Parts: sequence; structure tokens; C-alpha cells
Amino acid sequence: MIERAILWVAHPPILWQRVGGMTVLERQLFTAARAGVRKLWVGAHAPEPRVLSALRLPMGVEVNWAEGAGSGLADCAPPYLGLSTDHLIRVETLRHVAAQTYGESISYEDAASLGVIQVVLHRDESLSRHKQALPAGTYRRLEAPLESAATVGWLMESGPRPGDGFMARHFDRHISLNVSRALLETGVTPNMMTVASTLLGLGGAALFLRPDRASAVTGALLVWLHSVLDGCDGELARVRFQESDFGSDLDFWGDNLVHLALFTCLGTGLHLAGTGPHALALAAVADAGVLASAYFAWRHRRARRAAGRSTAGVTEEVAGPSLDGWLSRLENALAQRDFIYLLVLLAFVDRAYEFLWAAAVGGLLYFAIMLYLRRDHDQTRQPHPARQG
Repeated sequence: MIERAILWVAHPPILWQRVGGMTVLERQLFTAARAGVRKLWVGAHAPEPRVLSALRLPMGVEVNWAEGAGSGLADCAPPYLGLSTDHLIRVETLRHVAAQTYGESISYEDAASLGVIQVVLHRDESLSRHKQALPAGTYRRLEAPLESAATVGWLMESGPRPGDGFMARHFDRHISLNVSRALLETGVTPNMMTVASTLLGLGGAALFLRPDRASAVTGALLVWLHSVLDGCDGELARVRFQESDFGSDLDFWGDNLVHLALFTCLGTGLHLAGTGPHALALAAVADAGVLASAYFAWRHRRARRAAGRSTAGVTEEVAGPSLDGWLSRLENALAQRDFIYLLVLLAFVDRAYEFLWAAAVGGLLYFAIMLYLRRDHDQTRQPHPARQG
């Protein structure tokens, strides 16, 4: 793993221009850090102390400057990566490049044969590096204006998480990505979005306490809107490099709190209206499914975090036509946000009682599948009572 890098700066002013909610320099530093770089030299003069103090720096990376506050570029000993500040690069692409074993120095170029990433094994090979084109979509050349629709659109492609359901992927994400895009240059943080979407969901759930159809429809639409905007926190965090354990946990418990409030209020409202003979019992069963799944998922998250593994993502499906494979696919299907659309549809036709039945049965089925698939205390799959942003 190559852990040293030089940030080549052909146009110093570009470092301080903003794109996607952060300066180009900050984005370059965070990209390098997420790719495994631990020592980085910037090929430019160190900024004034007040500018440097306002710079958001990634943890675990030693940043040096070509002149002034840091060491010269010659202090960066091969092997190292040379990174162009005139390009943005996907984190996974740079991580892949840094993790390879090389027999010679190599220059990865864009479609115009301009260098994007150089792998430097020996200083005297600077003129004889093997050249290789980077795949389209793995980089973005910065051209004025930096905040162009194409550049921001390229950045937003890293916002969604894989594993969305059909409706979330083809409908919800189009809304949430546009909202996140509008918020990139504002002071709205991912955690603010988590709290706002959670409050919206709780408000929608509370409306089910009222016995009339209009309140149920409004409540269902607010819970749906919560589900849509719940994607914004993760999108903002990934595009701005603002992910945190606290933010992930806040999102996790916020989703579960909304589900608990929804089932409780729906059951209570139906019971008070006299339209659901077993509404309170069904709500209790649905809530028990949420709490049990959340408890086991929380234990799993803590174990993964203690082992230094990511807690984000979807349940890893078991390959093949086996029972475990079929159940893991069913588990993922039950964890999707798409069930909210069933709530909206049934609220419109005044059949919310049927949704409560589905929630009770689905919650117990989900928990039973979770227990079965993890009967050997498998730590390689992530259980989810609710999809994260």
C-alpha cells in the first residue's frame, strides 16, 4: 500500500475555490486520506495562519507544504503517488491504484492524455513512466466554472448507497439528491438533516392518532417524506466527507424511533376509532419486531465497529439457490423503504388496518429470518431493521 503522496499544483488559486460544499484542497486531502494516504505534500506555499486554521483537515494524515510551514517536496521519498489538483478522483479508484504492486512507474491519464495519478517508484523514472488511461467516470477534470452542473452531478453520484429498493432507487433518490445538491453550499449538516427528517416522521406518525381519513393520508405522506429526506443525511455526508459514527448511529435510532411511533400511533388511533378490533395487539407485535431487530442490529454494529469494520451498507446476501440465500434476499427486501408506499396507498383507500397487519407479520418474519441467518453468530453480514441514508 502506497501511503505517501504529492499534490501537484499547476494553478494555485484553484486550491481555494469551492466545489460541492468544500474547497478543492480539502476535497483532495480527504480523497487521499480515504484512499489510505498517511503523509501528503502540497506543491504550493503554505497559506496564512488564519486561512490554515479554517481548513478542514482529515484525521490521521500528516500534511506538509512545499515551502514555508512544511518540508520541501524532495522529502517525499518513493514510492509515492503524484496527484493532479486539476482533477477530482473517486476514492475507490485512488485506493485501488495505491494498493497495487508495480514493476515500474506508471502515469494514469485522462481522455486528453493529461496526468491524473502518477505512481512513482524511482525519481529518475519521471520521463519514462508507462502510460495508462483511466476508465471514464473515475475522474473529473476541473474546468471553469468549478460549480458546473456536470461537476456537481459527478460528485453527487457518490451520494447514494447501494441496496435501495425499486421505488427508493427510481423515485426517492431523485428527490433526495436534488435536495442534497441544493444544500451542499449551506450550513446544513448531515446530522441536522437526520433530526429534521426524524421530526417530520414523528409528526406524520402522530397524525394517525386522529380517526379521520384526511389525517391518515397527511400522516402517511409526511412519513413518506421523512423516508425520502432520510436519504439526504447520508448523501451530504458522503459527498462532503462528513461521515461519523455518531451520525450513523443517530440515523439508525432515528429510523427505528419513527417506525415505533408509526406503529404505536396507528394502532392506538384505530383502537380509539373502533375500526381495528386487534389494533393494539398488532401494534405491540410490530413494535416488538422493531425493538428486537434493532437490539440485535445494534449489537452487530458495535461488534463490527470494535473490529474496525464499517457499519454502513446493506445485508450481504448469501450466494446460490440455498435456503440461506433465499432468506437473505427476503431479509433485504423486507428492510427496504418501499413499504412506505404501501402505507400511503392503503391510507388513501382508508385501509390502514391492513397495513398494521402487514407490519406485525413482516416485523416478526424479519426478526425470525435474522435469528436464523445468524444462528452461528456470523459476523460477516449486517442486520438492518431500517435502511440507512
